[in-house]
Amino acid sequence: MVQVPGALDHARTAIRIHASMPAEEHNPIPLEDLVAGGAVTTSVLSWEPLGVVSAMPSYNTPLFLALWKLVPALLTGNTVVLRPSPLAPLTVLAIGAAAEEAGIPPGVVNVVVEGGTAGAELMTSAPQVDAVSFTGSNAIGAKIMAQAAPTLKRVMLELGGKSAAIYLPEALDRAAAGITLVMRAMAGQGCVLQTRVLVPEASKQEVLSEVADQVAALRLGDPRDPATEVGPLISEAQVARCAEHVAGARAHGGRVVVGGRARPELGGHYFEPTVVDLDDTANPLAQQETFGPVVSVIGYRDLDHAVALANDTVYGLSGAVYGPADKALPIARRIRSGAVLVNGGYFGPFASSGGWRHSGEWRERGREGIRAYQQPQHVTAVSFQ
Repeated sequence: MVQVPGALDHARTAIRIHASMPAEEHNPIPLEDLVAGGAVTTSVLSWEPLGVVSAMPSYNTPLFLALWKLVPALLTGNTVVLRPSPLAPLTVLAIGAAAEEAGIPPGVVNVVVEGGTAGAELMTSAPQVDAVSFTGSNAIGAKIMAQAAPTLKRVMLELGGKSAAIYLPEALDRAAAGITLVMRAMAGQGCVLQTRVLVPEASKQEVLSEVADQVAALRLGDPRDPATEVGPLISEAQVARCAEHVAGARAHGGRVVVGGRARPELGGHYFEPTVVDLDDTANPLAQQETFGPVVSVIGYRDLDHAVALANDTVYGLSGAVYGPADKALPIARRIRSGAVLVNGGYFGPFASSGGWRHSGEWRERGREGIRAYQQPQHVTAVSFQ
C-alpha cells in the first residue's frame, strides 16, 4: 500500500491540489492606499518557478519520495534532475522511462544514477541548479547545505528522526502493538517511526514483559514469503550500524530485553527485532538514529518529565501521544516536532510533513509542499486617472 498504490495516489492528488491553488493572488491593499495620489494601484503576489531542481530521494520508500519531489516541481514549471540512492536505483530509472514514454520533452526530467557521490556533489553545488530537495540523514543534509551555500540555493531537507511515543497510563495496552509496528514497517527503516517509547516508570517492567513476548514472536525472514513480518535491512553496513548501537547501549547501562543480534544465517542483511530497556535519554541509543528494528523503552516520573524526555534530542521530525484526547492534546502541543500524532495519524496528500531542528527544512506534500518549489514575486501596476 505505501510503496506503490499510496505513492501513485499522492501523485495524482498533488495535481488536484495544485489546480486549486491560484497562480496569482491580489494583496489586500487598504482603500486609502489603493487610490492614493489620484492613481489606482494593483498589487499582486505571483508564484513563479524556481528553475532547475535537484531531487534526491532516499532508499526506504523510493517511489513515494521521488514522486513527492518530482510531481510538485513539474507542476510548478521547474525542470528536475532526479538522483536515486545508489542502494535503490531501479524505481527512479522506471520513472525516467515512464517520463520518456509519456512524451515529456528532453531535459525536463533527467535521471542520474551513480554508485558514488560525484554527481550528487555537482547537483548540490553547480550554479545552474536553483534548488535542492533531499531526503536522508542529517549528516548528509548538513553537507548539502554547505555545498549549496556558496550559490545561495534553496535547500529543502527531510532528514533523520528519533521520534518519541508517550503512552499515558490509560493507553499502556497499546504500547506493545506500537513497538511491533515499528519493527514491521520496513524493518524499522523509517525516519518517522517511534523508536523511543516513554511509559510510566511504575508500569515499565510490565510493559517490557508484554513487549518481549510479542516482539519475540515476530517472524524474521524473506520478504517474498507472505508469512514474514520483518524483512532484511538495506545493506550489511546497516546491520553493522544496528549492532554497534545496541552494543553502545549495553556499554552505557542499557539492558537488551529481546533480540539484539545479527542473523547472517538467514541469507541476507538481517537483524533481530530488538527492544532495549534504558534508564534515561543520556544513553547514546536514545540519541542516535539507528534506522533498523531497534526500539528503546524509557520510564517517566510524571507528564512534565515525559515531555522533557521526548524533547531531549537534536531531532524534531515526528512524535506521538497515546491516551484520552483531553489529556493527550495539551501534551502533544509541548513536543518540539514538525508533526505530532495523537492516538494515530493522517498520512494523506493534503497534509504536509517536515522536520524541525536537525530533522530538516521546508515541507513536503500538501499546499506547502507545492509552494516549496515556487518563488513569490510581487508585481505592482499603477494606473493614473
